[in-house]
Amino acid sequence: MPEETRKLMNKRMPKEKAPKEPAYSDAEFDHINLLATQRFRPALHRIRANWQHLLDWRAGRFERGTDGWLVGEALDQLVHTGETPFRIDREGRHRPDPRYARALGGNRAEDTWMRLFMTSDEGCALMILIIADYGWNATPVIEMKVPDASPDAGNDDQIIYRVELEKRRRRPADRYETRNLADWGANSPGRLITHAIEATAPAREMLMNVGAPTDRLIVWRLAQRRAAYGEGTTGLFDGHFHANVWRNWRQELGFEGSLNLRRLRKTVVIAHQRQPTQHSQDTHDGTYVLPDPRTQAAAQPVITDGVEEAIEAARSSFKAQISRADTTVDQDTPTTSCSDYTHSPFGEQGVPCRASFLLCTACPNAVITLRHLPRLAYLLHVLEELRAVLSPEVWDQDWREPFTRLRDLRKAPDFTDTEWNDALEKTSARDRRLIDQLLKKGFDAWPWP
Repeated sequence: MPEETRKLMNKRMPKEKAPKEPAYSDAEFDHINLLATQRFRPALHRIRANWQHLLDWRAGRFERGTDGWLVGEALDQLVHTGETPFRIDREGRHRPDPRYARALGGNRAEDTWMRLFMTSDEGCALMILIIADYGWNATPVIEMKVPDASPDAGNDDQIIYRVELEKRRRRPADRYETRNLADWGANSPGRLITHAIEATAPAREMLMNVGAPTDRLIVWRLAQRRAAYGEGTTGLFDGHFHANVWRNWRQELGFEGSLNLRRLRKTVVIAHQRQPTQHSQDTHDGTYVLPDPRTQAAAQPVITDGVEEAIEAARSSFKAQISRADTTVDQDTPTTSCSDYTHSPFGEQGVPCRASFLLCTACPNAVITLRHLPRLAYLLHVLEELRAVLSPEVWDQDWREPFTRLRDLRKAPDFTDTEWNDALEKTSARDRRLIDQLLKKGFDAWPWP
């Protein structure tokens, strides 16, 4: 194999960058959740009422030939064939049976198949509610099977659902996981699952009756007649939603960005659950939490406090030693004495320090004695004058830190006010020349002549 090909094969390819969309704001999330609830809740009530009507018909609670009885018989045929009663005209076209159409209130979708089946828009609303409640990925939700249900051993009024989820991007050993959700009443974790099963049970029964059973939880019917599994299913489908559904949601929501299921899930994970869901802790921190604007906004005061504490810790740890004795054994710099200029904390070890002499007051190798006070007092005096004439940007970048250290040293009890005042008066011409040269950056490296 050519050498260039081998190099390309061994080259590490960057991972595909994850989408950068932020989480929804609280107002946007609430709006999406409300709209989905307004779509799914009427469907649940509609299907629940018609299913109960069918059960009552099967139990013989309607007098034969009455409108209630005709509606019950139409619902029974709907759940067996996918259609309410119809006739075939001379051209072979399906026509609603007039008797049943009158009892049902018409032959519109709302009067016929929508009595027991959700529309695709309502199925989408159910999926959105599940994502908004549990923070699961969209694909595992749309492909989720009807969970196993078992009564709680210690509470007959409680049902525990065992939800199976699959995340295909994971390796096979970690691809499948389960969640246990309990339904004990309103606002309980499993109540939405109970409602989902109730709203989709007639559709699954119909598919079983026509020989195309499914164990999917979310099942709906397309508005147009189209056999999804074969003759007789008349458009019942349990897969991914058509683009028109998402277009309708975009128009309904009205805010920029429209409906994005990744953003919806990210909002749940970041703002509501605040813990990993179908991903690792590292992914949770790096992909979900840290890039989110609300996290960054909340973290700003904490970061500011941390930086200030770090600066204070650095100031307390990295500062020159104070000695009342004259340390003539040390080598002098323009500002202090240095006890070890080849092991500076500001540069490479074992070589002479090349840091600015303005950093000497922050170096633990430096020693300040009474004989250094004239230069330091003069340096503080000059910096105070510079502060009055320089722009804040230049001052902060070049001079604020050495000035702060000298000011703190001036306030410290190591030397008295009298000693500082006398030192400034005793500053020699050579001391002033050295400090002026330092401020003009005339010393490139240590040792100095």
